[in-house]
Amino acid sequence: MDPDEEAATIDDFFSDEGQDSSQSSDEDDLDEIMPSSVGGKVLTVKPAAGKDKKKKRKKKTVGPSSALPSADLTPAEFRKRGKELIDFIADYLEGSRDRPVNHSAIQGYLFRKMPKVPPSHAVSMDDVYREIKQFIFPGLPQWQSPKHHALLPAGGSYASVLGSILCDGLGCIGFTWADCPAATELEMLVMNWLAYLMDLPIDFHFFGKGSPSGAGGGGGGILQTSTTEALMTVMASAKRKMLGILRETNSKETEWELQDKFMVYCSEQAHPSLERVCEIAGVKLKRLWTDREGIMHGDTLRFAIEKDRSKGYYPILVVATVGTIASTSVDQIGKIGPLLDKEANNHPKIWFHIESGYAGSSFICREYQPLLHGIDYADSFSMSAHKWMPIHMDCACLWVKRVSNLTQTFACEDPDGPLYIAPDDKNIMADYRAWSLPMTRRFRAMKMWVVFKLYGVKGLQQKVREDVRRAKELEKLIAEDHRFEIMGDVMFGIIAFRCKRPDNNKINHEILKQINKSAVIKMTGARIGFKFWLRFVVAGRYTDSEDVKFSWDMIRRTTNKVITDHTERQHNEDRCGMPSYKYVVMIGTENAPDEDLVDEEARFEANIEGESVYSDKSRQA
Repeated sequence: MDPDEEAATIDDFFSDEGQDSSQSSDEDDLDEIMPSSVGGKVLTVKPAAGKDKKKKRKKKTVGPSSALPSADLTPAEFRKRGKELIDFIADYLEGSRDRPVNHSAIQGYLFRKMPKVPPSHAVSMDDVYREIKQFIFPGLPQWQSPKHHALLPAGGSYASVLGSILCDGLGCIGFTWADCPAATELEMLVMNWLAYLMDLPIDFHFFGKGSPSGAGGGGGGILQTSTTEALMTVMASAKRKMLGILRETNSKETEWELQDKFMVYCSEQAHPSLERVCEIAGVKLKRLWTDREGIMHGDTLRFAIEKDRSKGYYPILVVATVGTIASTSVDQIGKIGPLLDKEANNHPKIWFHIESGYAGSSFICREYQPLLHGIDYADSFSMSAHKWMPIHMDCACLWVKRVSNLTQTFACEDPDGPLYIAPDDKNIMADYRAWSLPMTRRFRAMKMWVVFKLYGVKGLQQKVREDVRRAKELEKLIAEDHRFEIMGDVMFGIIAFRCKRPDNNKINHEILKQINKSAVIKMTGARIGFKFWLRFVVAGRYTDSEDVKFSWDMIRRTTNKVITDHTERQHNEDRCGMPSYKYVVMIGTENAPDEDLVDEEARFEANIEGESVYSDKSRQA
């Protein structure tokens, strides 16, 4: 740099002063060379002598479409294609009844059919529709079909689709209240609406007992992606809370030594993600035996806690389930809650969480709310609205009694960090970035709010009751066939049943295999105790009585065929003098054959008085 040259200042970047004629604006250049026609002659307009050539840069008025990337749709094209897409989705959902319920794909089919690299140039939306029909549809099972009875309901409705479009179309990102007040406060509002409908204790509501939620004294709810994320949030918070208590009372052991003795309890029928959640959190998990209907009893839990305390372990969390994923069994939360409350008199309080991923939606109907008797003792409660309510993924709901338990675990106030975010001075509204692991959030509340508005409370309750009515119809049909047995009473939209004549797990496995192979209906199974059960889920939004009768007829005919083939095979083995290896192959092993199932009621009573109340999974762990 020349020593005589003046250093540039910040004003030079925001002022036209100091520019020479060679650095004048584009508009000045155009004025100097713009040809004008006068009398048929082309003249060049030049600036008059003595006039200052320097002119201030004129601001251009830029329309919204000119700022879009060239590859994006224009607003007019977006309107046109958006209408086409709505018709495309409506036609697809309307025709779900007539398509095969299962997909026809084999693993790797898209890698063989689609290009290995993305297109270098844009294609039309018509080409996108064509490839969806040609490549994507063969790999789509019909989750919304009235013949889809597998796993859990996929939720969803036309109202939810509209809410999802608004959620993404508005383009908002939830961070702090100041970044998007509507996203924060609408989520607080709909979580209060749902808590009110389910008659949750006032401690779970925003602005309930105690000081405002934002100040850390009250409770509230948050929308999350799935039950797994809700369990991860609860697990980390329970662990942090127990560490804080033990560090004050136990100065001899380090934090890592204490954490290695943390124990979490649930039933063997609880959510399958608990293994991975505990592994991430670095704590131990014990799944406890249930009775023959998949219910975890308070006495079983009490025995396990006492035994582990005698070994030096610290119980930190109990997860009870209302509506297990396999058979919708309900744990004894009315006995577990008082048990843990009594434990807190002599030991650090154990976090009590109630998980009701599928069945939680039924509590908007008053006749189901007595099943939550004992929730007053719970520290948190979770359910997944997208599993039974007409709402698409991802709308898992978590409520806690004390928000401070979450914020002390996930708060990220770091003035010296890479991104400074000004705190909310009033601290009244929820700061959701400090409630769970993700810092940014989608506008999920918009989807739920639209469904509430377009359905109304009566419409949401009718959806639940209609599904239960269909399940009761199937229960009656199954009861009329002496070859089948049903697990417990049918309370929700899921029925667990099995073929008991012959009483053979292989028969039920084969029935399920043949049903799904036909692609006419689709089901899943579950292992409860030593028995394998068939699961029938009322899942489709259009399922009616005729669909239930059709599916039952398919199940009954498939059972006839499987039993006939089994009987014929046994008869041929007897005629040929071939041994029945099912009675021989288990000799010398510890496992019992399917035909020699133990009486689970007796086993349960023996476990209460005996030494072990842990399931096989816990023993292996």
